[in-house]
Amino acid sequence: MTAEWQGPPRNMLGCPVPIEQVVARSDHAVVALQQAIAFPEGCRLGVQLAVRRGSMDRARWTRLVDRHSNGDPDVIPADGDLTFGVRFPDGSEAATAGGTFRKRAHPTGQPNPPTLIETGSGSSSGDQLYESDRQLWLWPLPPPGPFQFVIEWRILGIDTTAATLDGALIVQAAAHATPYWP
Repeated sequence: MTAEWQGPPRNMLGCPVPIEQVVARSDHAVVALQQAIAFPEGCRLGVQLAVRRGSMDRARWTRLVDRHSNGDPDVIPADGDLTFGVRFPDGSEAATAGGTFRKRAHPTGQPNPPTLIETGSGSSSGDQLYESDRQLWLWPLPPPGPFQFVIEWRILGIDTTAATLDGALIVQAAAHATPYWP
């Protein structure tokens, strides 16, 4: 059984909230927030990344898209400086902090809220384009009202950039999450 701060419940259909917003863009990268899937405990944020090779030399490109050197899944990927975060109006915040979320995926005790961890990803790459879909788990639900989703990916020219999201829409959608079985 997954603790509520570790990821979405396994026995429930979350309610989607479309966001469809480009959060950051540089000459080589685009980071877009596609949607939130709301649950009573928190929400899953769907993030899309696209990186084009452009003028990057082959060595830099290979380092960037090589997700697991020597086949070791515990190696921090080349995009390890990619950080996602949230800031709430009360000053509380959480961030993934450059890949360390993997080590926090199974905490022994409940962390102080809020938390933001990566719970899944998929990627594909070719000679000119790298694409990745990331799933982030935000626990607990954001407060009703505006809050910030923050991205930083300095290696690709993206300084700290924030997008304002409507927490009220996510909280309202959470009330419509449906258990698989009564």
